[in-house]
Amino acid sequence: MKNTNKLIKFFIALSVFFSSTLLFGCLSSSVEIPYESTDREIIQLAQTEYDAGHTERALYCYNTLLKRYGNDTAIYVEGRYEIGHLYLKEKNYSMAEEIFEEIISIYDGSAPGTLPGAFKKLTELDLEKIPESKRTTKVSTAEAIN
Repeated sequence: MKNTNKLIKFFIALSVFFSSTLLFGCLSSSVEIPYESTDREIIQLAQTEYDAGHTERALYCYNTLLKRYGNDTAIYVEGRYEIGHLYLKEKNYSMAEEIFEEIISIYDGSAPGTLPGAFKKLTELDLEKIPESKRTTKVSTAEAIN
């Protein structure tokens, strides 16, 4: 009985420790983005956070970019591309592929010259980097030839 009480106390202490670590870890991992930040400043901040190894902070920055400036289709495409590219780097292929397919469909539905062409090309190149075995949509032979 004595050992059981000690074991219960140990597990309670352990769970409190992990809960507090998780809570304080999440609180300290937030990044402040001033409301007056431009789209360029937010993108730079996101890239800086990712370069520092803070993937979640970078995602937060990119999602803030989309919330604040996502009504501009060009900025939306750039922000979504950066998120997809980040997922590709992290080998989260399903999320990356989903985003890249969305971007390509946006370009396919847009009038030529209305969006920066670079992100379409970058998206196509990144989509090709996803291993075929990890793809959810398979490229047809006709698409592969073109």
